[in-house]
Amino acid sequence: MGGVAGPVLLLFGLQLASSASVAMWLNLELVATALLGYILFKDHLGFYGWIGVAGTLAASMLLSWNEGSIGVFALLLTAGASICWGLDNHLTALIDDITPTQSTFWKGLIAGSMNLLISFFMEEMAGGIWIIAAGVFVGIFSYGFSISLYIWSAQNLGATRSQMIFASAPFFGVLFSVFILGESLSTLQIGAAALLIFSMLILFRDRHGHDHIHEAMHHKHSHRHDDQHHTHTHSEHVENNYHGHWHSHISGSHSHPHWPDVHHRHDHD
Repeated sequence: MGGVAGPVLLLFGLQLASSASVAMWLNLELVATALLGYILFKDHLGFYGWIGVAGTLAASMLLSWNEGSIGVFALLLTAGASICWGLDNHLTALIDDITPTQSTFWKGLIAGSMNLLISFFMEEMAGGIWIIAAGVFVGIFSYGFSISLYIWSAQNLGATRSQMIFASAPFFGVLFSVFILGESLSTLQIGAAALLIFSMLILFRDRHGHDHIHEAMHHKHSHRHDDQHHTHTHSEHVENNYHGHWHSHISGSHSHPHWPDVHHRHDHD
């Protein structure tokens, strides 16, 4: 969904609308991730969380204010890509049997192979050494490092909160355009950035605490030993730093403030 269907829908949308418009509308991924999380994936959002989602979306809409209108079909294609990525965000956050780097490797290998086959069927391949080099550079940083870091974040914060932070990407694009391309920074853009920062601060107030049950489980993910959940023993140096390996949790019940990380995907009926 995220590696094959999403990019293909996005590229078809880019053929019908400007890249700036499509880039701003891609923040529909945040809406898709939040709604899918609430409806299907037990990703709890409280009052502050929904304010953060609304503020982040509003900030993105401010950025797209002067981008002009786009075709309805292009918008539907972009929305379809956003839904694909929203579903991918939640399903990827649930994977804790392999590390984020391994997950990125398999996603990239399978999705890249499928996209390559699609391109062979649709058009002739063309390009010189500089296009190949640019593709490798973008692939390493915009996909390899980006996806690995996102997966690590989603496992610890939940997919919706991680996607809210990920939605800051267009703002970094604006900053890079100012410092690298020499473009001007408008008052509207500054206001949108301020709203985004405010939304992020509100977001991290949205913890909740209650009695909850942890089922016995055996999994692998990056963790430390100061979170009330990892009681197996290591040397003190290892326990105080993030590390990853297979480990087991016994069944138990307790209460503390928490986010919807890999240990807290319980119901809130």
